[in-house]
Amino acid sequence: MLPGHHPKYLWLGFLGALALIGCTRHESSARAPGSYEPNGAALKVATADQTTGRAGSSLAYEHTASIEIDKNNVGVRIKDVRSACESRKDFACTLLDVDFRTEFDVPGGHVRMRMASTAVEAMIEVAAQGGRITSRGTHAEDLAEPISDVERELSLLSTHRDRLNEFLKRKDLSVDQVISLSKEISSTQTQIDSLNTQRANLQRRVDTELLTINFAAPREAYAEQQTPIRNAIRSFGVDFRDAVAQVIRFMASLIPWLVIIVPGLVLLRLFWRGITRWLAKREH
Repeated sequence: MLPGHHPKYLWLGFLGALALIGCTRHESSARAPGSYEPNGAALKVATADQTTGRAGSSLAYEHTASIEIDKNNVGVRIKDVRSACESRKDFACTLLDVDFRTEFDVPGGHVRMRMASTAVEAMIEVAAQGGRITSRGTHAEDLAEPISDVERELSLLSTHRDRLNEFLKRKDLSVDQVISLSKEISSTQTQIDSLNTQRANLQRRVDTELLTINFAAPREAYAEQQTPIRNAIRSFGVDFRDAVAQVIRFMASLIPWLVIIVPGLVLLRLFWRGITRWLAKREH
C-alpha cells in the first residue's frame, strides 16, 4: 500500500489542510475593517458623469440633497418621490426610510432610498419640483480591498471544501474520521454561504447608489409660527407641570427637616419657660 493511501497519512493530510486554512483565515482577518478611504480622484470623475456606466468600478456612492419647498407641498412631494421610487422600474429603486414630521406646525421630512446610478438625477428633479435645491453632496467609499478579501477567502474555503470532499470519498476511513470530516465540511460551507452574502451586499453597494433627500420649509415659515404669545400658550402645560414638580420636590425636601425642627422648637420653648420661672423665683 502506498503511503499516500494509508489512513494514517490521509488523516495527517487532513489535519495539515485544516492548519493551512486556519492560518489563511487569520491572515485575512488581521486587516483592520473600516480602514478604507474614499478615492477622491475617482469621486470627481464619477460625479462629473454619473449617468455613464461604471463597469469594473469598486466605488460605493452616497448622495444627499436638501430641498426647500413651501410647507403646504412637503407632504405632497414626499408622496411623489415615494411613488416614483415604487413605480419606476427603470429606477431599480428600494425605499429604505420615509419620514414626515411637524415642528411648530411646520412640516418637514426626508426620503432615503437605494437606486440605479442613472436614476439619481431624475429622482432629484422629481423631488425639487416647486422648490429649490439648497445643498447637495456626494460621498464615495472604495470597496476594492474588502471585495478582494472576500473573494480571496471564498477561493481558499472552496478549495478547502473540495479537498475535504475528496477525502470523504475514500473507502478506508474510520467512523470517527468520517464524522470529523462531515463536521468540518458543514462548518466550511456555512462560512462560504456567509461570505457569499457579504460579497452580494458589497456588490449591491457598488451597483446601486444611496440617495437621501431632505425636505424643509423656508425659514420664514418657522418665524411666522414663533410668536411670544403663541409660544407661551404652547409651553403652558409643560411650564405648569414643571412648577408642580418643583413644589413637590420642595415639600419632599422640607418634610424631613420639619420632623427635627418642630420638636426642637417645642423643647426650646419649654426650656425658655423653665429658665424664666427660675429667674422669677430667684428675684423674689
